[in-house]
Amino acid sequence: MKAFTIEPNRKTKQLAKLLGGDVYIVGGFVRNALLGKKCDDEDLCSAYTLADLEKKLEGSEFSLKNKNKSFGTCKIVCGDKSYDYATFRKEEYVKGHCPEHVEFVKELEVDANRRDFTINAIYYNLKTGEILDPFNGFGDLQDKRIRAINQDILKDDGLRILRMLRLAGEYGFNIEFHTLKAAQANIQNINDLSKAKITEELTKLLTRTTNKGAVKAIKLYNRLGVWKRIGLDFTIVKPRMVGKCEDKFIGFLIDIVDTVNPASVSYYLSHICENAGFTKKQFVKIINVISGYYDALNHMRNKQYFFKYFDNFQDIYKILAKKSKIVAQKYNFFYKYIISHKLVIRKSDLKISEKDLKKHFPSMPEKMYESVLMEALSDVFDGRCPNDASELIKDIGKHHYHKF
Repeated sequence: MKAFTIEPNRKTKQLAKLLGGDVYIVGGFVRNALLGKKCDDEDLCSAYTLADLEKKLEGSEFSLKNKNKSFGTCKIVCGDKSYDYATFRKEEYVKGHCPEHVEFVKELEVDANRRDFTINAIYYNLKTGEILDPFNGFGDLQDKRIRAINQDILKDDGLRILRMLRLAGEYGFNIEFHTLKAAQANIQNINDLSKAKITEELTKLLTRTTNKGAVKAIKLYNRLGVWKRIGLDFTIVKPRMVGKCEDKFIGFLIDIVDTVNPASVSYYLSHICENAGFTKKQFVKIINVISGYYDALNHMRNKQYFFKYFDNFQDIYKILAKKSKIVAQKYNFFYKYIISHKLVIRKSDLKISEKDLKKHFPSMPEKMYESVLMEALSDVFDGRCPNDASELIKDIGKHHYHKF
C-alpha cells in the first residue's frame, strides 16, 4: 500500500481548534488518505451534541445547517466549505436504512459499532493526529478486503449492501466471505430503498469506478440477484461494453439491451431512464446515441442514418469503434464527407420552415409538416432541388399541389 499522510483542510484545523477536545474525521476521507487517494469530504464526529456545537461556534465564521437533533446530525458550514457532523451514538433499526432509535454516547468505540465496514470505521483525531482503528480496518485496506463490522450490520440497511458492491468495484477489493454471505441472506432489504437512493448508488458505481471496477461490481450485482430487487426486469447483465466505453453509463445500458433484446430499443430505454430519475432532455440524447449505435450495426443507409443521428454522431462513434472498427470507420467517412462538402443534413438548415408551409399552403394539415420538410431535405441533399426558399416552395407546390 502507498505511503500516506492525512492532511485536513486548513478550515478543518481552524474548526478543530475552536471546538477543542477530541473531534474526529471518520469514513471516506481517512480511508482514501490511507490508500493514497484524494477525498474532499471530511465527515466529522465527536461526543459533542448539537447544543454543544452551537455554544462553541457562537460568534465564529462557522454555522450549523440542516440540524437534526433527534439523530445528532448537521452540516457545519464555513463559506464554500461544509462538513457532515454526527454526535457519537448507537442505533437500533427496525426496517429500512434509517434507525428507529438513537442514543447519544460518549465513547468512540460504541459509535464505531454502528458503522458499516471496517475500512470506514477508522478515526483520525484532529487534536492529537492519532489514528484509532477499533476493527483493524487498516489491515483490511492492506489486504484489499471489505469486511462488515459485524454480520448484523447488513440485517438493517439495504443501502449498505449496494454501497459494499460499489466499493468493491471502486477499489478493486474482494468482499470477505462472511460479509458476502450476510449480504446474500439480507438481500431483501434492498426492496425497501427509494428510487432516489438506488439511482444515486448506481450513478456512483458508473462514475467512480474504472471500467474494470464497473465490470466487477456488475458481476456482484448478478451474483446477489440485485437487479429485480431494484425494479428491473432481468436477473443478470453481461458486462461487456461497460468494460470498454469511456461513458460507462451508456456502455451499461447497451449491455442491458444486449442482455434483454427488447422489441423496441428506444421504448425500453425510455422506460429504464424514466425509472432511474433522468430528465426527458437527458434521456432523449442517451436514447438517440444508443439507437444510433444499433442502427449503424444494422447497416442503416447513410442518408437516413445521418438525417437522424448527425448531431450525436461523435458520441456514437466513440462507442461504435469499441464494437466494430470497420462499421465505425464506414460511417465516419460519410460523416466527414458531409462536413467537408457542407451538405444540408438537418431540417433546421433548410431555407424554409413550418411557418412557410402554413403561409403558402394554408390547407396543408399541420401533421404533414414534418414529412413534407423531410422530403424537401432529401431533395436538397440529393441535389434535386437547391436550398433556396422560393425554389423549395415551388418544388413542394409542384409535387403536392393536388393535395393542397
